[in-house]
Amino acid sequence: MTTESRELWADIRHWRRSRRTLSVGEALQDLYIGVFAVLMLGSMLISVLVNLSDVGDRACVAAECAAARSLLPWLVVGTALAVLWSLARMVGPVAVSPGVAGWLLPAPVDRGELLRGRARGTVLLAAALVAPVAAGAATLAGFEVPVLALFTAGAAGLAAYGVGALVHAQTVGRRRHPALLLGPVSLVAVAAGLAAIAFSVEPALSAGSRARVPALAGVLLVWAGVVVALVRARILTARLRRRDVAPGGVLVPGLGGALATLDLALMFDVLVAHATARRGVVRPRRGGPRGLAALTWRDVIRLRRHPGRLVLLAGSLLVPYAVAAVGGRVVVVLVEVLVCFVLVVPFLVALRVLTRSSGMVRMFPTPLGPTRAAAVVVPGVLLLAHGLLSAPALGRTLDATVGDLALLGAASGLGGLAAGVRWVTGRPPDYGRPLVSTPAGGVPTNLYGSALRGFDIAVLTALPMLLAPTGGGAVVSGLLSVGVIAYLCGRR
Repeated sequence: MTTESRELWADIRHWRRSRRTLSVGEALQDLYIGVFAVLMLGSMLISVLVNLSDVGDRACVAAECAAARSLLPWLVVGTALAVLWSLARMVGPVAVSPGVAGWLLPAPVDRGELLRGRARGTVLLAAALVAPVAAGAATLAGFEVPVLALFTAGAAGLAAYGVGALVHAQTVGRRRHPALLLGPVSLVAVAAGLAAIAFSVEPALSAGSRARVPALAGVLLVWAGVVVALVRARILTARLRRRDVAPGGVLVPGLGGALATLDLALMFDVLVAHATARRGVVRPRRGGPRGLAALTWRDVIRLRRHPGRLVLLAGSLLVPYAVAAVGGRVVVVLVEVLVCFVLVVPFLVALRVLTRSSGMVRMFPTPLGPTRAAAVVVPGVLLLAHGLLSAPALGRTLDATVGDLALLGAASGLGGLAAGVRWVTGRPPDYGRPLVSTPAGGVPTNLYGSALRGFDIAVLTALPMLLAPTGGGAVVSGLLSVGVIAYLCGRR
């Protein structure tokens, strides 16, 4: 580092230390409270997991149930890794705040020295996040203590190594780096596990003493790769450019503001805006139908631009079949509604824009209700097909005719669509209403209910089918879903 760089670092250190507002005693008090809360809540969680594992040992006697239970930790860890790596790819394993991007990165400071701690911290944070998830899943599956320790260490090592590989991909700056395929590959592994459960295939996984030596060697090899990634952090981060690390720093404050207001739909807006900015430009598609059909046609074009959403929707068909294979019975209906609700949200981007941008809606020469309803046609067709294709999963546990199963599938898809429309068209917090006094300040009365938005409609539409699966429950649920969608599309 040059003399100017040392002086700059000294000025920054002096500026930070002279403006700190937390004393050492207050920091130690907060640390004591945090450690005590972690130990107390952690002991409670461990006790619950152990008791649930004992209950599962007594209740899980069928071969299909045992196979599904042995696959549970692998499915949970695979899903956690897919989510973690996808978020790391979206935000960037190494991200800096707008202040650092504006003041420090253009300065004559060694970027490797500046960003090394962030890269290493992200790698270790990934291991710390996945480790308790893996340990909890292994405890529920009834793993022995040595196997549980190996499984947890391996899952944490895989998480850290994957984030380290994504740091290298961010350094190289290539859009086709092999590390960018970690999220899709982990999702394919989860789909394979669900398919094994759905088709009652006994997994060829062994947790006996013969497999411990190779497993230990694999865990040590993974952690050796993590150590290499940590050692190379300074060399890799020195190659990072400002445009590589600045967008993630802008995204994090937006997500924090959305989570502070418990507005998950606003968080979705921030993620969509970030993904759109990273994508840059798209090829325009001209032509198409006129009138309200033009809005529907734009959704079809979005499907062509994002085929991964269709692949994920098709792969989710394995979930209800897997639940039915382990004896889920009529609960498959509720699972199908929830799956449709979660996966339909990315398909409702147009409805989200038409809901939050009142000026754009006034530009259309059609009433409000039909304009918004046109943006629901393509997602509705997809969910109806999803529900009809998942209807045979109920045939394993319910004595119902083909017509009843088709009605259940269609009503499940409509229920998921109604829940998604409810989630997307939710109103923002209204600070004009009376506020509730909290330690965090005044909170609007409709703020807490936003966290349950969408799930309430999912449960409401699934309840008639749970109570009368072979009677008129599907008809009642379908009418409720259509009524909710019509009301939300026409609400100002």
